[in-house]
Amino acid sequence: MAIACLIPADDFRLWWRTPKYFGTAEALLTALLLGVFVTGTLVPNLIKRRRHDSRKPHEIVTVGQQKVLLWAGRVFLILALIGYVTWAVAAVSRGYGAQQLYDALALQRGVLQSARGEYLTTVPGITTLTQVGPLALICLLLDRRISGRRHTLGLVALASFGLARGFFNTERIALMELAVPVIVLAATAFPKGRRRQHSILWAMLPLLGPLVLATVFGALEYTRSWNDFYARHSDTGFIGFVLRRLGGYYATSSNNSAILLAHDSTNSPIPIYTGPFLWNFPVVRSFVHIDNSATNGTDYRSYLYARYGNLEFNTPGGILPSIIDYGLFGAVVWWGAVGLLIGICYHSMRSGELRGIVLYAVIYVGILEMGMLFYWGLGRAFPLIVGGLITWMLLHRARARED
Repeated sequence: MAIACLIPADDFRLWWRTPKYFGTAEALLTALLLGVFVTGTLVPNLIKRRRHDSRKPHEIVTVGQQKVLLWAGRVFLILALIGYVTWAVAAVSRGYGAQQLYDALALQRGVLQSARGEYLTTVPGITTLTQVGPLALICLLLDRRISGRRHTLGLVALASFGLARGFFNTERIALMELAVPVIVLAATAFPKGRRRQHSILWAMLPLLGPLVLATVFGALEYTRSWNDFYARHSDTGFIGFVLRRLGGYYATSSNNSAILLAHDSTNSPIPIYTGPFLWNFPVVRSFVHIDNSATNGTDYRSYLYARYGNLEFNTPGGILPSIIDYGLFGAVVWWGAVGLLIGICYHSMRSGELRGIVLYAVIYVGILEMGMLFYWGLGRAFPLIVGGLITWMLLHRARARED
């Protein structure tokens, strides 16, 4: 929001080839909705809960919960591997072979982008199973810490498939979905240092986040945009390109939100921007249609970006589009409710509850992505959230039964 607000309109056109729509009014609306969200996250931690004293020793993880955690990790692992293997077999059947693999590893210009559209298209309903990989990863890592079982083969398989997906399918968010839960788990389970200096250093590690983000983004963008096009057409060096490109993703996301608020005239009974996963269900798609006659059959949002912005930067922003779905008052209620749910999950994690650790680790990606898109409403997040909630309920039932 700050980048979009402070950068002049001339630089928007020069750097990202789009007019600037994001102004003071949009910044105030964003700040309002962010404030409501943050307030919602704080509520569960401000409420004083009475805890009944018990003479029995308190167990953080019960035997029943350990069994649920182990089986959940194994089931999610099997489902994720089925999705990845099916995806790989489909790519080979479409003609992806040794030559394409060599060209990709050699970073031949345009190879990764063309392979993504020609060979690595998804298999609907099957490759979606890969999205439970982060749940498998967290469950197996927790079981490894609690029981001592190593799960080396499963963890290596998940990491290998995830890295291959991020590179060959140029899918940065897939790497985030694996790396971020592990970081959250490490921060949660890291033993508290006895020395004050260690605690301070650990607490300040998040300040390195922007540097890590820029480094990882630059490494991945080298294989996507720089090597294919901008190395020959950019007016800056690689570092300048990375900073301008990274800032552009966030600035244009806020700007795209303003474009959508100004020009999106669709009236849909289903939320378009906060619930896009609903549109992937065959029954819904067959009965609910949006009149896009002005777009000549193209995607309506892409049509708006092409006409008013830059289609190359096509993330809609994660905060303001909720106003299109629910109106301003509804958006305030919506973000307060989302913040409250996130706060409940966070409070559960802070209390050392296993269910809270599992669920919060996999949904935390959505908090990091709020500036660019509403991650929790995407089709790729739907299996994660459903699987996480099922695991939450099973762990809760196991604990209640043994208590």
